Amino acid sequence: MEKIIYLFIHLALPLVIIIDFVLRRHKSTIGLITKMTLYVSIIYFLFIWGQWAIAGSYYLRYFMLLIILIILVIGSVRYHSNNKAKYISTFKKIVIGLTGLLSLLIFTIALKASIGNSYTNEAIELKFPLKGGEYYISSGGANKLINNHMRDYPNAQQYALDINKLGGFMGVSKRIMSTNNADHYIFSDTIYCPCNAIVLETKNTIRDNSGSRMHVKPEDGTGNYVKLKCDSVYIFIPHIKQFSILVSKGMKVEEGSPLGLVGISGFSQEPHLHIQASIYNSDSIMTGIPIKFNGKILSRNDLYANY
Repeated sequence: MEKIIYLFIHLALPLVIIIDFVLRRHKSTIGLITKMTLYVSIIYFLFIWGQWAIAGSYYLRYFMLLIILIILVIGSVRYHSNNKAKYISTFKKIVIGLTGLLSLLIFTIALKASIGNSYTNEAIELKFPLKGGEYYISSGGANKLINNHMRDYPNAQQYALDINKLGGFMGVSKRIMSTNNADHYIFSDTIYCPCNAIVLETKNTIRDNSGSRMHVKPEDGTGNYVKLKCDSVYIFIPHIKQFSILVSKGMKVEEGSPLGLVGISGFSQEPHLHIQASIYNSDSIMTGIPIKFNGKILSRNDLYANY
């Protein structure tokens, strides 16, 4: 059911919106404007929030911009051809008012999502931990709308990134939301150390999940992992492939050295690379900090090429 809802939001909902707007005739100008505003707000939110490379292709994200353009053009033409003096019933006025309020709410949420790539915290510069392709940020940013790791309280993973590799048609897998691990372009790719570091801890024995089925004990939720210390910053990379970790506790590891392979162990529904950086704040609480790669801080729907 979760997958059906996910695909409906990404693929069916935009089509329903554009078909409805093209075919439906609005009897009043104000009705036309409020419906146009509502649909533009929804599509704009999907453009910012949607995980398009997971839903099938990153190119679908640009289709959202095309839908917005079509709505604006058709709306403009109908606005100028409408009879603005038509009578509006009380019921219709109520519907128009509620539509306007809903439009404002969704547009406000969309604006909040769009500023989630603006960071006020100081970031750490790291080496990108993957090589040989173009990569997609499926989760990351400065607010909960675009970063699944954010909470209402300080935590070590609040600026964590989930990274996927793009392949054919700018998708993350050979089939849409495939449950076959090998279909994901990032699965079993080598993870490279993002800094000169000391290995603090590793776990290597948790089996990889089969697709989205997670049979994991709570204490093994992070799956196989490597914990690193880079100067005063702690780097954590979980969900690594079983028995693939090449380093051990106490080792000094140079930047660019292989650590292991991308997997799907722990509480992970698809192969991806999770990376987070954190420090201890003045209250001795470990809190996350943003990560920069080559001077750029990434957030959801950003792309990063590293060949």
